[in-house]
Amino acid sequence: MPLENTIIVVDKEPYCIWEVDISEQNEKFLKSIDVEYFDYVLKQNAEAEDDKRASVALQLAYHHALETLFSYIGAYIQAPDCAYAWIAKVQNVQLRSVIEKVSLNDDSLFTKLNIPSISWKNISRLVFQQYMPGTEKQNDTIELFADLWFRLAREFTDDNHAIEYNSMKHGFRVHPGGFGLSVGIEHEYGVPCPKDEMKTVGYSEYGVSLYTLEKVGNQKGSRSLISKNRSFNWRVEKTIILLQLISNSINNIVGALRIANGVSANTIKFLRPVESEFFTKAWGYTPGINNLCFHYTIEEKYVAYRAPCKIACVVS
Repeated sequence: MPLENTIIVVDKEPYCIWEVDISEQNEKFLKSIDVEYFDYVLKQNAEAEDDKRASVALQLAYHHALETLFSYIGAYIQAPDCAYAWIAKVQNVQLRSVIEKVSLNDDSLFTKLNIPSISWKNISRLVFQQYMPGTEKQNDTIELFADLWFRLAREFTDDNHAIEYNSMKHGFRVHPGGFGLSVGIEHEYGVPCPKDEMKTVGYSEYGVSLYTLEKVGNQKGSRSLISKNRSFNWRVEKTIILLQLISNSINNIVGALRIANGVSANTIKFLRPVESEFFTKAWGYTPGINNLCFHYTIEEKYVAYRAPCKIACVVS
């Protein structure tokens, strides 16, 4: 059988994909995707007896679902004809770059889509072009998902998101539980404010605490590091709502990919909440303070010119 080939671009990196039948391979991949997986994870944990562990599991699923959604969206933008190869090649830094460019309406981003410019609305319009065409419901759906993806993109590309997700999935280097922050004015220097005068500005029972390591200063080649104690708060209600919206989004993006690959639109089922208010409901739940970071500050001049300690370790 003759070989076929297609060019794909992952952010800015081009590749040539060779296959016996690219369209057939692409459809096999897309059809095999379990678009209901995150619904299953949500149901397994939403009513678990151990609510703190369940909240961590749900938050981890949320991070995973975001990464999955934007991987499919990236493939839809840049390689709808060969989504399986795009997803196999994309790296985290490239995925974040692609999503940032969409949010910035950056037309330097390569796309195979027939859209006038790069934007969440134009992508959403193409995804839902076969959903109740010509109706007010279609226009409403296009606007709502475009706004949702823009909001989710801001969370996905936030550095704190990456820190929390990496610590949770790699070795589970986290301590479960949220934190509270209260402030008050001292009546006397060095004497804590009375507890009954303290004002709570943020609190959540649910969250995680973790350690990160960061460079001391900006000197090139420096091996000096300092630890930072970071804490993250979240509201489980927000996580649950967003998991449902992301699950709907994954279903819809995969459906649009299959239509772009030649599958009849009549066989694709698009999903959305009945009530439009559900799209923004999640952001009404807030712990007040989302994250804190405690650490010592060390000036670079105190470590830049000191030779590192030599430590010998023998394991028997």
